[in-house]
Amino acid sequence: MAFIDDFEDTSELVNTYLSDELFYKQAVEKMKGYDEPFVTFLVAASSHTPFKLEGLQDKESKVTVDVGKYKDISFGDYLEAVNYADYAFGKFIQELKDSGLYDDSVIIVYGDHYGMGMDDYDMEQFIKEVNPKYNDISKQINYVNVLCGIKVPGMESKVLDYPVSKLDIKPTLLELSGIEDNFSLGMSMFSNKDYAIINNAIIVTKDYYYNSDWYYIETGKKVDFKKLGENTEKRLKQYVSNMELELDISRSIIINNLFKGIF
Repeated sequence: MAFIDDFEDTSELVNTYLSDELFYKQAVEKMKGYDEPFVTFLVAASSHTPFKLEGLQDKESKVTVDVGKYKDISFGDYLEAVNYADYAFGKFIQELKDSGLYDDSVIIVYGDHYGMGMDDYDMEQFIKEVNPKYNDISKQINYVNVLCGIKVPGMESKVLDYPVSKLDIKPTLLELSGIEDNFSLGMSMFSNKDYAIINNAIIVTKDYYYNSDWYYIETGKKVDFKKLGENTEKRLKQYVSNMELELDISRSIIINNLFKGIF
């Protein structure tokens, strides 16, 4: 595990953290010295709240988005921070290619959690302009949606149009690595699962959203089970049972410290 003191160049700090670009560059230098195969976990922070890029050098060449009327307000700061994160990540990918680490590596990028609070007025108005169907359930789903992308050597580009969760990352990595998965709460993202369970007892499917009750994602209206087919009703109720069992197991692992002695 490496902290800021483990990096030689700390000349560019954003919100007291290494700038994404400076962090990625030095991380690649460290990885070039690792024995293969290896796994590394990187956390970049320049796009974290409060979304101010104070300390970023030569900002004009690194932040190219025109936020227009949102300049110097929270939503505009957020857009600029995310734009910089994209710029820095592109630099990171190029560093991996130049170092020879890119071609045979599995690369997973995902967000820690949502970006801005969904109650930000300016962002909400912007979303409504882009998506006229935006509703309260859409807002709740935005709180649990995070960016996730995986680059796999030799695999054609594809989009998974069904819900997956962070719990599915570990079994997906094991499958890609050809390692037997003896225990995972999640499932491989390539298993065509059709629902995702979130740790606050939320369930997301392609068409439905559960938070104490089931709702239609498209309309935000509560599901009327009388209008559902028997198979769909049975499937949704089974998801709730699966969620309750999964969360019980998860809590038991933490409360009883069941991983003690394994690692």
